[in-house]
Amino acid sequence: MYIQKPLKKYIDDLASGKVAPGGGSASALAASLGIALSSMVANFTVGNVKYKKNQTRIKTLLKRNELIRKKISMLVDLDIVVYLKLNEVLKLPKDSKKRQLLIQQKLKQSAAVPLDICVLCGKAMQLCGEISLIGNINLISDLGCAAHLLESAYHSAKLNVYANFKFIKDKKFIASRKKKLKSISTSIARMKKQVIGKVEKSL
Repeated sequence: MYIQKPLKKYIDDLASGKVAPGGGSASALAASLGIALSSMVANFTVGNVKYKKNQTRIKTLLKRNELIRKKISMLVDLDIVVYLKLNEVLKLPKDSKKRQLLIQQKLKQSAAVPLDICVLCGKAMQLCGEISLIGNINLISDLGCAAHLLESAYHSAKLNVYANFKFIKDKKFIASRKKKLKSISTSIARMKKQVIGKVEKSL
C-alpha cells in the first residue's frame, strides 16, 4: 500500500483529509526509522577492526534488529487496513443486529496493531541499548536519535491503543493489554535512560 511507495506520497496523504493513514501508521514509520538507525550503527561496526572482539555479538544484534524492522514496517500499512475495515463497519445501518458485534471485533483488531507496535518498540529499544555498549562510538549520536524515535513511537502507538480501549466493552481484554503496556513502559524508560546516558557521556 505505502511501504513500497515514495515517502512523499505517504507524507502528503498523512497531511491530507484522508481517513488514513493516521497516528498508528505514523508511529510504525517512526519506529522503523529508529530501528534503521540502530542497524546503521551496527553495520558500521561489523567488519571494523577496532571492534574485532565484538563481531559475533554485533552481527547477532544486527540480525535481530533487522527482523524487528521488517515486522514493524509491515504495520505501517496494516494499521491502515484495520482502520479502514472498522470505518466500513461504522457505516452499517445502526439498526443492524450484527453492527455492534462487528464493531467490537474491529475495535479489538484496531487496538492489536498499535499494541504490536508498542511490543516491537520495546524489543527494539532493548537492542538499541545492547548496541550502544559495543557499537561504533563514532555514531553514538545516531543511537541517541534511535532511542528518542523509539520512545516517541512507543508512546504514540500507546495513545492509539487507548483510543480503541475507550469504546471496547471487554474489560478483561483491556486489563490484560494495560498490564502488558505498563511492563513495556518501564522497560522502554530504563533502556532509553541507558542509551542517552552513554550518548551524553561520549559527546
